Amino acid sequence: MKTHCTKHFLRAAALPALIIYGGNILALAQSCSATWTGNAGNGSWSTASNWSPRKVPGPTSDVCIPTFTTADGAGLDGSSSSISVHSIQVAEGGSLLFGSGNLSITTSLNNQGFITLYGTTLSAASISLPSPGEIDVYDTSSITCPALSNAAGTVSVGAGGTLRLAHNPVQLQNGNLSGGNWLVSSGVLILPSDISQISAPVAYTTVVSLDGTGSAVQDAAGHNALATLTSVGPTAVLALFDSASLTVAQSLTSQGIIDVSGSLTINGTYTQASGAGTNMGGSLSATSVIVQSGSNLGGNGTVASSITNNGTVTPQGILAVTGNYAQAGGGALTEQFGSTLQVSLNAALSGPLNVTVNPKHPPKSGATYTALTFGSLSGSFTSLTAGYTLTTNATSIVVRKQ
Repeated sequence: MKTHCTKHFLRAAALPALIIYGGNILALAQSCSATWTGNAGNGSWSTASNWSPRKVPGPTSDVCIPTFTTADGAGLDGSSSSISVHSIQVAEGGSLLFGSGNLSITTSLNNQGFITLYGTTLSAASISLPSPGEIDVYDTSSITCPALSNAAGTVSVGAGGTLRLAHNPVQLQNGNLSGGNWLVSSGVLILPSDISQISAPVAYTTVVSLDGTGSAVQDAAGHNALATLTSVGPTAVLALFDSASLTVAQSLTSQGIIDVSGSLTINGTYTQASGAGTNMGGSLSATSVIVQSGSNLGGNGTVASSITNNGTVTPQGILAVTGNYAQAGGGALTEQFGSTLQVSLNAALSGPLNVTVNPKHPPKSGATYTALTFGSLSGSFTSLTAGYTLTTNATSIVVRKQ
């Protein structure tokens, strides 16, 4: 799984209480009329001796998949391609896999574990994904559920996979996506409607991540469902990794975290409001970029725009700006020794230049690096970190360790 910086989603949830029964570890759960034991040892849903009682679940069965167990369902175990049950609960640490077939659940699917769909057609009256519940999709799968709730779990579409949701999840209302991890890795997630806002009612509980070439979130008509995006709310995350690309049709304001390790094109102004962070590693294109007070734009790669900096810009390596760079008195350029901000046109300077160091490899006295290059220069930094001096040349500013 991938996310901001580390590319790993941390799922914090306590393990359910456990009991030991008949040599099997079972999670305390809702009333179960069919509990997976796996005693037959073949992992097959259709083997009666894998269940307690020893009977394959049917349309009236309330199925429980306990912690630390894995069941292979229709299409993977050589059984019928269709399964029909009354309800399913997967405990944290439990796993349920389905192949190319139909899974019909009359009432509810409550998943705190892992469900993997390999070309599965899944229907349920309701689906709940509390943390750390996860649905992973490969091949072409679909979910028909008028009440799919992904408040803090994960829906992941893997390489070459397509997941079509017949109904918007509960967290997508009036264009506002307000919950869940939605991860697409060289696959396609299809929603009935577009997304204009990404918000997080609880910190970092809403993540939209595209990872790799061909990754896309589409609407029912096959169009880019994120083209209408206008805002990323506080602590919400939009991440573009590796070769993933996204184009937004209008201006975008972020109060959250946007990771641009891939390519982001904004057909308008990109505004970073207070509290926002943009982590560069790829390419960001916009008509203009505004870094407001209390926000940070950092990393390496290319900003194909001009930047107005009233917050903090923090190159890590080389950060290139193809337009102008204007740093106001309240803005700051903060660089680790050895990093460079490359400005193609004019650099209009005010405010501080802050130099940090790698404590394991601090620069020696007399060491230099190029802090800034530019086509032309106006103004100057109003302060510099103690212990350093700077020299302004025709097209660059060089910092020297005293």
